[in-house]
Amino acid sequence: MTRVATDATVVEHDDETDRLGVETVDEEGSTALFSGRVGVRLAGGADASDALDVDVSLSAVGAGFDDRDHGAVDVTVTIENCSTDPIRLQAIDVLDGTTPFGPADRAFVHGYQSWTPTATLRLDESFPDEKQADRPQMVDLAAPGDATTSHAVTALAGAPGELTLGFLEHDASLTRFDLRTDTASGETAITAICPLDGVELAPGDRRESATLRIDAGRPVSDALTDLADAVGDRMDARVPESVPTGWCSWYHYFTDVTADDVRENAADLDDWGVDIDHVQIDDGYETAFGDWRTLAAGFESMADLRADVEAAGYEPGLWLAPFYVQADSRLAGEHPEWLVTEDGEPVDAGARHGPMYALDATHPEVAAWLTETFETVVEEWGFEYLKLDFLYAAALPGDRYADVTRAEAYRRGLETVRDAVGDAFVLGCGAPGFPSVGLVDAMRVGPDTAPYWRREGDSASQPAHENAVRNVLNRQFCHRRLWANDPDCQLVRETTELTAAERESFAALVALTGGSNFLSDAVSEIDEGGRRLFERSLPPVADGRVDDFGEREFPERVVCERAADGAAAVAAFNWEDEARRVRVDPAAYVDIDGAGDGLAWEALAPDDGSRRLHAGPVEREVDPHGCLLVHCAPAPTESRPTLVGAAHLANGASQVTAANWADGTLSVMLDADEPMTLYASTPGTWRTDEPSADDRTLRLTASPGANEFEFRR
Repeated sequence: MTRVATDATVVEHDDETDRLGVETVDEEGSTALFSGRVGVRLAGGADASDALDVDVSLSAVGAGFDDRDHGAVDVTVTIENCSTDPIRLQAIDVLDGTTPFGPADRAFVHGYQSWTPTATLRLDESFPDEKQADRPQMVDLAAPGDATTSHAVTALAGAPGELTLGFLEHDASLTRFDLRTDTASGETAITAICPLDGVELAPGDRRESATLRIDAGRPVSDALTDLADAVGDRMDARVPESVPTGWCSWYHYFTDVTADDVRENAADLDDWGVDIDHVQIDDGYETAFGDWRTLAAGFESMADLRADVEAAGYEPGLWLAPFYVQADSRLAGEHPEWLVTEDGEPVDAGARHGPMYALDATHPEVAAWLTETFETVVEEWGFEYLKLDFLYAAALPGDRYADVTRAEAYRRGLETVRDAVGDAFVLGCGAPGFPSVGLVDAMRVGPDTAPYWRREGDSASQPAHENAVRNVLNRQFCHRRLWANDPDCQLVRETTELTAAERESFAALVALTGGSNFLSDAVSEIDEGGRRLFERSLPPVADGRVDDFGEREFPERVVCERAADGAAAVAAFNWEDEARRVRVDPAAYVDIDGAGDGLAWEALAPDDGSRRLHAGPVEREVDPHGCLLVHCAPAPTESRPTLVGAAHLANGASQVTAANWADGTLSVMLDADEPMTLYASTPGTWRTDEPSADDRTLRLTASPGANEFEFRR
């Protein structure tokens, strides 16, 4: 018997029976959280007992990259083919057994790819079923239909305690957790699986599972954050210093875009003067998926268009779907041998423009074609910001040129692209997330946004603001650990079905979480209010925290802290379909240090003349799908001016790098390219020459660099 204990996590393994157990230990004693076994399955259901030698390794590890005192246990399974014949491996079950978590307890369910719903649900709940036609796109077709499947990571929380599980490497298996809750017994069966997809293991050869990290007895949010840190470290995550900002053609023009539309919007952006980096051309420039270098009507020269976008002052970007092939494309007609097949026929990759197929990224001729295509895009056309969509197609089940796992095939395709584009910025979309780490710079973390909140009857993976919001909130732990999160585009024009509250809440969510920030309206259709809302979400901050992550499907609090002076931006959301009262108490988010209740400034105050600055809590009725956005600040121990808010929705959390008071002067250091409007309280008789916002606050314009605002009384 091997027993490894670290802080609250205890794991035991019996080498003779392959039984494995997990306990959590605290001051009151120990609680069993899992009991089961380690197993290996061969393709076709063959018996593995005589053919394989199975070795299980347990190791105690520090689970985080900070100074917190905690640990976890890593489990790795190594198998060796001891027979004289090759065998085909279906999967390694790193653990397979039961937990004491019941129907009323909660599970964090992580979706298969970008668009697949991700959230915390009760164990007796599930997301709506996908329509059959959408399943190739939205779900792992190899996962069982009778289980709730969470990919790469999962977490259970409730009466028995907390148990967080996650695999650390994702280059060889599309790892998953299959959960089945028995309402009668009040238990949940769980299997942690490294699929091997029937690959061959030759006599004497060895194969190792991905390492499973087991972290028990700790808040799920902390455990998942540390797990993402570990995955990013193992897989050499590419995390850019700053996230991209820009304009995208998709949500106004869709596939009807032309080169002239792009030029017109680039010119309109320049006239507007909004501080963004990119102009990205989306779907519509190509004749068919697969025929990326054959241009549709309305596009004559991508190199000339790129030059025109650059001349307008923006970095050009381009969308492609390199592994997703239209059935009537020239590529599919000329090279059917390049496609993933089943029984000799191309597999269904999910319909879009008629039937769609999947490119076999393991085929050497496909690798050459990918290299040539992307060298054309980057070197000849000159695009160095690339959005790669429908990437899941390379990982679909099926027959391939090479005998590799689906994850290995997927990685091989992305590695070919990365080698061709060098250091160009790559945004993944429609992608299995964790297997993309180290090859993409940013990742779409949710379904497409849309010009509406929801469509009744659609699944949780379909385009809708509501569906995008769910995933953005629940995948925040990935941001700046695995990649830069992409929440998808803001739509701020008034001609959509979105309400003002819905546009504001999404702007606040984008601003406070720190992901990429793109606009996708025709610029000429955006009114002054829409322009101002988008401007207030710029520039991006580094990161934000989902405060109630793990408690519900739609977390309701996002916090963005400002280290310079202990201030914070707090977005309290109402995701319900009816208006309700929402309350924010600054004392919960800033250090009041015995100096009163803290100050609260409403950043999205109603336009009714009511005061925006409060001493202590703020409570408002918030419209459906809207938010109460409050900038919180510590109240000074002395009666003097202090910063209380900013026009920037996230309170300039990453841009205000110092704020100090001395001898009647408020000194502010601003790390930004453009000036920023800040708000300061003016208690008593304190005054300055800056304009007043109201009788209690002053509007200050801080310029990049050092600023000094002198006050008198």
